Amino acid sequence: MLQYEFMQRAFLAGVLVSIMTSLAGNFLVLKRFSQMGDSLSHTAIVGVAAALLLNFSPTIGAIISTVGFAIVLEYFKSRFKRFEEVSLALVSITALGLASVLFGILKSSSNLMSFLFGSIVAIGNEDVWIIFAVCLLTVTFIAMFRKRLILATFDEVSAKVSGINTKLLDYLLSIVSATIIAVSLKIVGGLLISSMIVFPTAIAMRFSKNFGMLQVVSLLVSLIAIIAGLTSSYYIDIPPGGATVLTFLVIFFIAEIINITRKKHIKKTSK
Repeated sequence: MLQYEFMQRAFLAGVLVSIMTSLAGNFLVLKRFSQMGDSLSHTAIVGVAAALLLNFSPTIGAIISTVGFAIVLEYFKSRFKRFEEVSLALVSITALGLASVLFGILKSSSNLMSFLFGSIVAIGNEDVWIIFAVCLLTVTFIAMFRKRLILATFDEVSAKVSGINTKLLDYLLSIVSATIIAVSLKIVGGLLISSMIVFPTAIAMRFSKNFGMLQVVSLLVSLIAIIAGLTSSYYIDIPPGGATVLTFLVIFFIAEIINITRKKHIKKTSK
């Protein structure tokens, strides 16, 4: 399997995507904004469709679209402070409306399908370098602002009192997350990229006692799922996005069983 260059590129890109999505997903999920991935993935598809229609790089089109909509999303969040889910619905509905129009103009495209569900053969050297650059940007951002992000995530009021510009942090996190989603489309697909953001943190929360442990466990879960998904995609000839989601589901159910069993054991020993 790894003797083929396209699989080497797919695995390298998959590992980089796992690192990015798990790091960003930790903060998005804990901020109760996990649906952002789903909403922005719709906007990424709009960018891809527009790029295919105008004949330029779909990845660049996805980045422009997701970053633009991410900024709009943060604006709507400030306008609907007590009903932030409204901002997600507005962005998602708008993106789906635009996508339906562009799909109608495009009629059909094999390239578009690879962006919707992922494709192990669609990843080129240029894509790997772009993903690597975004991964480096993500790790740098998280490392530089980690303490401020943690405080703003768990206690936004205290963060503001201590002088942290939480609004700017939200904008930066949204832009970074949008860029991650845009460059990850060929691996997992636009319709399923949110699974890479939500599942690792959701699973890690079942076992983690602190935020550091949450980051490590979520990263390990993400790596296992993407490697299993890409391997299944190669041997069974199924889209890597769907295979990765199914792997996440299996890990999630195993984690739930372990967690329930552990709680029962603790109750018995405490009696």
